[in-house]
Amino acid sequence: MSAKDILSSKKKLSDKDLEEILAASDFSDISDSEEKNPEEIDADYDSDDSIADRDYVPDPLDEDSYAEELQTIWRRGQKRIQGIISEGSTAKKEKLANDAIPSTSHSVSSCSGRTPLKEKNQEESILPNNFFGKDGYKWSDTPPISEKGKTPARNVVYIRPGPVGPAKALTEPLDAFSLFFNDDVLSDILIYTNQRIVVLQEKYKTQNASTSLTSISELKALFGLLILAAALKSNHLSAELLFDDSFSGSRYRATMSRTRFLFLQNALRFDDQSTRVERRAASNFAPISDLWDKFIHNCTENYKPSAYLCIDEQLVGFRGRCPFRMYIPNKPNKYGIKIVMVCDVATKYVLNASPYLGKSTKTNGAPLANYYVELLTKPVWGTKRNITMDNWFTNIPLSNKLTEAPFKLTVVGTLRKNKPQIPPQLLDIKSRPCKTTMAVFTKNSTLISYKPKENKNVLLLSTMHTSNCLNPETAKPEIIHVYNSTKGAVDTFDQMSQNMSCNRKTRRWPLCIFYNMMNIAAVNSYVIYNHNLTAMKKKPASRLKYMLTLHEQLTMPWQETRRSIPTLSRNLKECISNVMGEKAPTITKVEQKGKRSYCSICPSAKKRMTITYCHVCPRALCGEHQIKICYDCVQNVNK
Repeated sequence: MSAKDILSSKKKLSDKDLEEILAASDFSDISDSEEKNPEEIDADYDSDDSIADRDYVPDPLDEDSYAEELQTIWRRGQKRIQGIISEGSTAKKEKLANDAIPSTSHSVSSCSGRTPLKEKNQEESILPNNFFGKDGYKWSDTPPISEKGKTPARNVVYIRPGPVGPAKALTEPLDAFSLFFNDDVLSDILIYTNQRIVVLQEKYKTQNASTSLTSISELKALFGLLILAAALKSNHLSAELLFDDSFSGSRYRATMSRTRFLFLQNALRFDDQSTRVERRAASNFAPISDLWDKFIHNCTENYKPSAYLCIDEQLVGFRGRCPFRMYIPNKPNKYGIKIVMVCDVATKYVLNASPYLGKSTKTNGAPLANYYVELLTKPVWGTKRNITMDNWFTNIPLSNKLTEAPFKLTVVGTLRKNKPQIPPQLLDIKSRPCKTTMAVFTKNSTLISYKPKENKNVLLLSTMHTSNCLNPETAKPEIIHVYNSTKGAVDTFDQMSQNMSCNRKTRRWPLCIFYNMMNIAAVNSYVIYNHNLTAMKKKPASRLKYMLTLHEQLTMPWQETRRSIPTLSRNLKECISNVMGEKAPTITKVEQKGKRSYCSICPSAKKRMTITYCHVCPRALCGEHQIKICYDCVQNVNK
């Protein structure tokens, strides 16, 4: 029978039982701080026995007093055992803590003017030096020691931002745009579009120019019309209005017919349809995934971003059928395809992007936010750049991981209040006045709790900052100012895309993604064009002028090809010449004699015969359509 069982029983204690209890109750290691104070000892013992001699054995005949003494010793032993257990659990928490900092004798760092959390009276103790989250994650109230006035090594970026390689010397809009829609991308679109055209031709009884196979030059002309509609903000208009001269001018009609425009839009394809079923088993993004990867590779390889990047989501508006269409009520479009992208804060250049495919997104077991952050920041691993994120991406394990090799990146972002690593002290804001800050630290992280107003608590995590310094003008933490100045890059890019958008109404989601690719290329190419012109100390054109010039450069080669078609009407040829803005041809001879023939300009009903031919083109001209000019004037025109 154990000593506890003996004491709990109401049997009369024998000498053998007393010896077993004394043998089991060795409390010689009990500290003096755990013994009763002198007043309690005087209350329990006589004044002669107040020293609490542990070798004292009461009179065996006084069994009631002896049992009471043993129960007191037992309670003191249980108290000591519970203390040892609690110390063991605390040691276990400290072992689980990440990036722990030795405790110090400082209090929690606070904003100037903030009262401590425990300030009811001066006798209460100040907050402890270390704080623990629900999962045992350890924080300190003292920033890590660093050299005063020296920038931490993890914040030093040695790379100069700007275009890379051949992109440095490009000053024409078409050359900058061709960096993203290069020959490799255009050839894929051409091959798969012509495959679709062959299938569509079987539905037509007769073949004509409106249903013929396309070419690279014609595809560029199609892209030029989409860019013109974006620049003039007429992408929402129907094709009938776009090709009506009285509403939209003659530029659309001079490039291609309305029937051809609609036919090419319907025939645009971006993958091999014969193998789509097998590829769709691996990814729902298969109808445009190969083209998307090549396009994003071009975005990554042609530009080096600045020291600050931003990760956020873009919702491409689409209401048709799509296996990964999303509903986000706080976005302007509400329904669409979600694309997670990383943008340069300084220029809004899209460096990398990846679509969100819903539940079919393969993250290899990693959390969804961690998967996208690691995937999109891969082009800048090891460069010590800062990544700004919102609370959907930010979490403490991810931020600690990004500070290590091979990532070596810093993070500034808001944090959700349900993270288990957050100390409860930072979530309790009832006793804190407004516009105050509490901060805790680890070796690489700084976590602040800012109370801007009543019942409002903002949590921000930073691996870029090593202290909770305040802005002297606003009295807000510097972390908040950095976050506010770098968080809107993706939103600004989305606004620029919506302002001049190539999107047109469609029921096919791959075509919707392609329109968004054109928006990305238009913004990225303008960033490169602007950077190069500024580096050459020249004034770059406005974005509207840039888009109009890009339209002209994309459509002009096809307009020249179209004008040379012999069967094209005279009015349409004149329309093309007016759009191209060509000057009158150089005159070398007044007239050219030849074989008698009908005038090529007069209607066939007039049947006017002539022997005079144009000196530029081999067309017969009657007297009505000739220009009389003397030899001297011919010389002046030639000059």
